[in-house]
Amino acid sequence: MSDTWAAVLAISVAVMALVQVGYLVGLAIAGRKLMAAVATTQQQVEALAADVKIRVGAVTDRVNAVADDVRTVTTRVQQVATSVADGVNRVEEQVRTAGAKVHATVNQVPPGVMKGVPAGLAILAALRTVQRVRQRMKDDRAADDVYAAT
Repeated sequence: MSDTWAAVLAISVAVMALVQVGYLVGLAIAGRKLMAAVATTQQQVEALAADVKIRVGAVTDRVNAVADDVRTVTTRVQQVATSVADGVNRVEEQVRTAGAKVHATVNQVPPGVMKGVPAGLAILAALRTVQRVRQRMKDDRAADDVYAAT
């Protein structure tokens, strides 16, 4: 493999790793917001359940059932959040490994290759990679929509 293509490959892998890290950060933020919303909802439902218990004796059993369902859903959401966090940790480790490989590859590229036209080609390759990732994401969303409609 030529030095130019080694540099292009290294930069492409680095860009892909950055995109993945961005998605992971977004997932982590969304997971935290989801957990906060679930906790708030659980508190509100429990407060409502207590109020209804005081005012209406006949509805108490139903409200308790709803509160139990909310607790069950909260537990499930917490399990999912834990699973997502574990997945994020695994992907972070993979990104670190890929980053180390990229770093090692970049260190092997001679200094003369790192300048000029090869750098421009590497930028173009990185942009193409990002465009392909975006297209794949659009295709995946379109595929999910098709399944959701059936």
